[in-house]
Amino acid sequence: MKNIPCPACTDATPETVSSPDRRKALKSTSALLLCSGLGLARQVLADDAANSHPKVGDQLARADSEGRPAAMHSAEILPNARPVPAFPLDPASGAMRDGSRLNKVILIRVAPQDLHPDVQPYAAGGVLAYSSVCTHQGCEISEWVPKDQTLMCYCHFSKFSPGRAGEVMAGPAPRTLPLLPLKEVDGVLVVAGPFTARPGVAKSA
Repeated sequence: MKNIPCPACTDATPETVSSPDRRKALKSTSALLLCSGLGLARQVLADDAANSHPKVGDQLARADSEGRPAAMHSAEILPNARPVPAFPLDPASGAMRDGSRLNKVILIRVAPQDLHPDVQPYAAGGVLAYSSVCTHQGCEISEWVPKDQTLMCYCHFSKFSPGRAGEVMAGPAPRTLPLLPLKEVDGVLVVAGPFTARPGVAKSA
């Protein structure tokens, strides 16, 4: 007598196992799960990048840009013009490190004759990146005063000399503006090192 498989003892009939629709559904589900996992991983990487400090090799992107951030070229920074606000850009994830305003910098081009020799190693094609946070009370520095070649904070009118390593020239600011070292790679502005000092207002002793 032949052994006849019991339909109740198997999970699926041959017709179900070989169903093209089921195979297609399984493939679609697997692809969806894979994409969801990759999307979550990319989001985690982007969040980590946004909240971390500037890294060597980061590019710079305009802080006021719309849409997808793009790496800036040194040629975009014009001489004797209002400074350009920017954030470091993680080239791996494409995310700006804008999770903290302490990462924000202002880009300014300084004429060679106005650039102190000690500052030259921090410049990329004459372009310097200074912290945009005033060292007095943390207001944002956004103005350029052509008359005396200084960066100015409008809150209490502190002035800083970009050509002299962010030295305080006027006002109540207690210390120089931190510099973010730059270099050029194929004309693109790239971070070459950490801030020369902690950005923002110095903590009380």
